[in-house]
Amino acid sequence: MEDMKRYESMTVQEKWNILATVANLYYNSEMTQNEIADRMYTSRSKISRMLKEARELGIVEISIKEPWERDLDLENKIHQIYGVKAVRVVSAKENSKEQITSRLSEVSAYYLDSVVKEKMVVGISWGNTLYHIVKYIDANNKKNIPITVVPIMGASNVKRPERDAMDLAKDLASAYGGTYQYIYAPLFVKNKELKESLIQDDTIKTALQLAQNADVILTSVGSIEYKTWENYLSENTFELLGRKGAIGHIGGHFYDINGKEINTSLTDRMIGIEYADLKKCKNVVCVAYGESETAAIVGALRGGFINTLIIDSACGEKIIDDFS
Repeated sequence: MEDMKRYESMTVQEKWNILATVANLYYNSEMTQNEIADRMYTSRSKISRMLKEARELGIVEISIKEPWERDLDLENKIHQIYGVKAVRVVSAKENSKEQITSRLSEVSAYYLDSVVKEKMVVGISWGNTLYHIVKYIDANNKKNIPITVVPIMGASNVKRPERDAMDLAKDLASAYGGTYQYIYAPLFVKNKELKESLIQDDTIKTALQLAQNADVILTSVGSIEYKTWENYLSENTFELLGRKGAIGHIGGHFYDINGKEINTSLTDRMIGIEYADLKKCKNVVCVAYGESETAAIVGALRGGFINTLIIDSACGEKIIDDFS
């Protein structure tokens, strides 16, 4: 289109006309940026910049009506006490566990959409909560954003592989139209020597380096009470962790109520990103629900390795009432 070649020299009125045309094609006709670029004989990146310009000039005004009830008072209190970047507290009143899980999945998907950009690296851990989030995104929110998704830890949940970090990385990448990497190793290995050997493998090393430098990490936390990975860890190990004050775990790392890592022989045998890598990441998004997870969430908050917290109101109330 000849107009596009002289876009920069257009009058204000001419620019507004063409920006409105692009915005209409994108928002009302639901054409993709690539389709608009083909129609107007320009690049997709040019269309992306024009859509941004249309929003900045007020040609496009986006009104957001969230379909879920949020507890803004709890959000503000948690933000003030713990200084997290963002907090989302979903109302748990008169809702079943299934309804809360569904709402948290929706809120988490919505939040991820607001922060995930092209060429980002997204790290992911494992578990039931993340499984439902990824399922929701895949069913309702498919995108075409070239991101890379990588697990932040080795394979852990052998009984339910669809909830393991490996499968979740693949499924989240598919939902976003991106690519994924695997860490081809278990979370805990027999000894330190085997760990050191495995992490020198080129494929594993590449995946770990990506995870260590992730732009966003999507994770949950787990309570020590549930004895996660009982197929990996002995009763004696759980007793030792309890004596050392462990209250929760994140990405394979156990920690106490103040967020200090509990160092045991497990630390030397674990394959995944380091505790320090969590703190280095600019946005660790933690999603959890239920009063049973409260102590683990508080420890993670006090440790300073959660930037965004998405929880239900029952959990939020207990955080304020019992730990502030």
